[in-house]
Amino acid sequence: MKIIKKKLPNKNDLISLIGNQIYTGPFSGLKIPEIVQNILTTSEILGLYESCLHPNIETLISKEVKTVVMVGGNNGYYSAGLSYILAPEMIYIYESLTHLHPVIESWYTKNELKNYSIRGEATLENFSAFKEVDFLFMDCEGFEVNLLDPELYPWQKNCNILFEMHQFFIDKLLSKISERFRNSHSIEIIYDDFNEDTKVDKLLHGFKLDINYNRHPTHRWIMKEGKKVFTSGMFMSLTKK
Repeated sequence: MKIIKKKLPNKNDLISLIGNQIYTGPFSGLKIPEIVQNILTTSEILGLYESCLHPNIETLISKEVKTVVMVGGNNGYYSAGLSYILAPEMIYIYESLTHLHPVIESWYTKNELKNYSIRGEATLENFSAFKEVDFLFMDCEGFEVNLLDPELYPWQKNCNILFEMHQFFIDKLLSKISERFRNSHSIEIIYDDFNEDTKVDKLLHGFKLDINYNRHPTHRWIMKEGKKVFTSGMFMSLTKK
């Protein structure tokens, strides 16, 4: 007798069930390009990725955001999401890995989003060229200590900023950035929501899908001194006073 193996559900099944779009969260309804489907995490597809940042992102909707700078475009999830909900006059997306540029581009084509510029590595010269920026979003593996400095880049004094802190890379990063911005900005520290997995599990259960995904903390790790080191998510929100 021939044994037929039952096909296990996967992320593509989930994407199909929710209409090929982000399911919930601030980016709900954003269409998912085919080229991205195998790259996105399950929590990104469900719109729950880094849900601890959702309140900060949602407050931007009530503000006039004309210019956005994004450092660390990665798979395009955040840049496209911000373009989708804010419709800025221009978003500048920096991503040093050029093979990811077509991936980022695919979101904009799929969702008919406009007014964007995909660029390479963010440099000190790049930042010196800006005059006015309304919102700066960063995830650049420790280089934030070089790019966040209102004395070098005066436009940052009037800019709202949200970034992931890589304190595992940079010694005393929290105190260094806080000292630079405490006179011009209100400072908020945001920690990973370790209940995010519970939210993902609840939705998958509702969809009757048993999908393996990277849970906390296995999706956050770095190589340090030749060893795999697990890290926790820590973010800083700088809101101009």
